Amino acid sequence: WVPVNGMGLYSVDPATGEYIEARESSEGEAILAPMAMMMIMFILSILGAQPLLNSTMEEKSQKISEVILGSCSTFDFMMGKILGGVGASLSAALVYVGGGVIALRYMGRSDLIPLELIPWFFAYATLLITMMGAIMAALGSTCSTAKEAQSLAFPGMLPMVVPMMIWFMIVREPLSSFSVIASLIPPLTPMLMLLRQSTPYHIPAWQPWIGLIGVILFTLFSVWASARIFRIGILSSGKAPKLGTIIKWIFRND
Repeated sequence: WVPVNGMGLYSVDPATGEYIEARESSEGEAILAPMAMMMIMFILSILGAQPLLNSTMEEKSQKISEVILGSCSTFDFMMGKILGGVGASLSAALVYVGGGVIALRYMGRSDLIPLELIPWFFAYATLLITMMGAIMAALGSTCSTAKEAQSLAFPGMLPMVVPMMIWFMIVREPLSSFSVIASLIPPLTPMLMLLRQSTPYHIPAWQPWIGLIGVILFTLFSVWASARIFRIGILSSGKAPKLGTIIKWIFRND
């Protein structure tokens, strides 16, 4: 039996151009740390976006939304709900991230704190929660009962469910073609790109920036499309529309 130490990769100092020797890495750092980052973002998305589906449905079924719309537009109403979800999630994120940093410093493992990833984490988390909040608010506006809301919950959760299904393949080979393509698909980018950046591998600098631009554009589109659905769905009545009908509402001109 030959003992083997797991090592990272050589890197280059951007200031001097000199090579920096690889340091020893562990399975926990290679797998558990990226998984923890992704799980925190998943929890924050659930905390900020999922309640908007049920709250919008309840306000519509109890005719509360009609009273609120007497003093504001449908877009203002929807954005108020989204910003509330984003604020709640980011407050929780400060607690999670701050607590993790304090705990690692207390245990003398400051080397495990990914300081360079914290700005990326908050940028991706904000965009993901905004995107998911808009989608959930739009879907909730089309429902009048809890049963109808449950049937639409899964399609709306796909941007968070798919990364949870393929995360292990991404962690094992973060530089593979599959990992790169999957992480550049805007709805999946926040969780998968952060997952790749959390691994010991060096991710080309252009990929996170291209992914961030794509997520920003897709988030703006999601808010616009959700507002188109929200303005019709929040005042509609009767049986919940089918998914195809909801998509057609986005492109209606009236």
